[in-house]
Amino acid sequence: MSAAGPRAAATAVHDLVVAGFGPSGIALAAAVEDHEDAAAAAGEPAAPLRARYLERAADSAWQPNLVLPGTDIQHHFLRDLATPRDPRSRFTFPNYLGQSGRFYPFTLMGGYVSRLEWSDYVQWAARQVRGPVEYRREVVAVEPVADADGRVRTVDVVSRDSRDGSAHRHRTRTVVLATGHVPYVPAEFEPHLGERVFHASQLLPRLAAFEERPPRRAVVVGAGQTAGEIVLHLSGRYPEAEIHSVVRHAGFRMYELGHFSNEVYFPEATDYFYGLSGPERAHALDQSRATNYAAVDPDVSSALYQAAYAERLTGRARLRLHRRTEAAVSGDPAGDTVPLLLREVFTGAEQRVDADLVVLCTGYREPALPAALEPMRPHLLLDEAGRPSVTRAFRAETTGDCEAGIYLDGLTEWRHGIGSATSFSQMADRADTVHRDLRARLGAAAPPPPPQSEPPTAPIGNPRHARVRLRRLHGLRGRLQRQQPAHLPLARGRRRARLGRGLGGRGPR
Repeated sequence: MSAAGPRAAATAVHDLVVAGFGPSGIALAAAVEDHEDAAAAAGEPAAPLRARYLERAADSAWQPNLVLPGTDIQHHFLRDLATPRDPRSRFTFPNYLGQSGRFYPFTLMGGYVSRLEWSDYVQWAARQVRGPVEYRREVVAVEPVADADGRVRTVDVVSRDSRDGSAHRHRTRTVVLATGHVPYVPAEFEPHLGERVFHASQLLPRLAAFEERPPRRAVVVGAGQTAGEIVLHLSGRYPEAEIHSVVRHAGFRMYELGHFSNEVYFPEATDYFYGLSGPERAHALDQSRATNYAAVDPDVSSALYQAAYAERLTGRARLRLHRRTEAAVSGDPAGDTVPLLLREVFTGAEQRVDADLVVLCTGYREPALPAALEPMRPHLLLDEAGRPSVTRAFRAETTGDCEAGIYLDGLTEWRHGIGSATSFSQMADRADTVHRDLRARLGAAAPPPPPQSEPPTAPIGNPRHARVRLRRLHGLRGRLQRQQPAHLPLARGRRRARLGRGLGGRGPR
C-alpha cells in the first residue's frame, strides 16, 4: 500500500495537474486559458485541457508573512503574470488596475507597487482562473503508473489535505511542479527552531505571539533585502527594544543595478545560459548573483544608514550592527531568551547576546530533486549531482519507458539561469514555453502567437521581439515618471533599477 493511505483514489485521467498555485502556477493557468479563449474567439474552439491546480496554502497570497508596511516589489510591474506573453491577456496587472478602479491613481505613483498591492494582484489573478483549484492540498508524491505493457504514460499526483490529513490522487498525463524554493536554515539553528527562533518566511505570524509582551532584544541574521526590511520593521514596531543585525561581511551591500548587468533577466539571457557547459553555467550564475541575492536596494540601504546615523547622533545605541560576524546558539535556550554567541570572522572576538527572538534571513534553496519526485527517480535521467536532465522547455527528460510529461517550473536556476527561478521577470515567458511544449506533447496544436497591433519583427516569444517590446514598455514607464509630481513622497529618493530584478532573493514561488 502507498504511503498515501487507503483513502487516496485516482479516477479520471487529467491532461495536466499543477502542483503549486502561487505566481508560477497562476501564470501557467493564464497561458492555458488565454489560448483556449483565443481559439474560441477565432471560431476554432477546441476541447479545453483537463487541468487541475493544487496549492498547499489556504489561498494564493504572495508571501503573506512578509507583506510589511512600506515595502514594495523588486521588479517592473509590467513583468507580471501575463503581459510579456500577451499584453492583451485578461490576467495582466494593468487589467487588474482597471478592474479595481485604480488605473489613473496608479499612474501618479511613479510605477512603484507595494508588496500588499502585488499580493492582492496575484490573488485577483488566481480568482480569474476557471479551472478547478484545490487549496490546502500539499503534493507529497508523484508516482508512476505502469500500463500492461510496462510503459509509464500517466502518473498519480498524491496530495495531502492539511485540514484532516486525508490523501488524494489525481491521475494525469502531465504534471508541472511549481512549488518554489524551500526556506534554508543553517544546521546550527535547526535544533532550536520554534516560536523564538524562526525563518523570515514565518515572520508576521511569529511576531503576533509577542503582542502582549514585546521583545527587549531581537536579532536578525542575514544581509539581503528581507533582512534589511525586517531590521527596519522591528525597529519601528518595538521602539524600546535593541535590534541586532548580524552580517558576515562589511555591511549591507546594494544590488548590482547596472542596466546591462540586469539584462540577465531577459529571455535571450536564458537561451545563452542554457547553452553553456556545467562549469560555465556555475561561473555565469556566480557573476549574476549580485543582481538579486545578499544585497539591498538603495531605499533600504539609505534608511538603514540614516537609522544608524541617528543612533550616533542621539547616543541611544538601540540599533546594533554586527559586521563581519557569525552567529550561533550557545548552549540550550533557558527561560524566555536564546543565548547567541557572536564571533568576529577575522579577529575571533566573541560576544554573547541573549535574544528574545532570532529571525533567520538565510534565504532559500533549490532542491536538487524535489522530494515529491522521489518515486519517479528510476524513470528520470539525472546528472552527476543527482539533478534531473531538463530541456530548454523545463521538461525533465525521462527513460525510454516513460511518456508522462514532468515539468519543473521555477526550480531550475542551476540550468536556466537566475532569471528563470524566483524572479517575476520571465514568469510569463516561462509559462508560455511550458504551455507550448506540453500541448505539443499532448497532441494539441501549439498556441499561435497573439496578433500584433504593429508589424511584428518576430514571434512574441522570440528574444529579438522581447527587446523591442521591453524598450516600448520602459518608454511608457519613463513617460509616466515625467508626469509624476515632484512633491509625492514615493517619488523622492527612488533610485532602484526596475529593469531586471526578481524577488530580492526572497524565494518561494
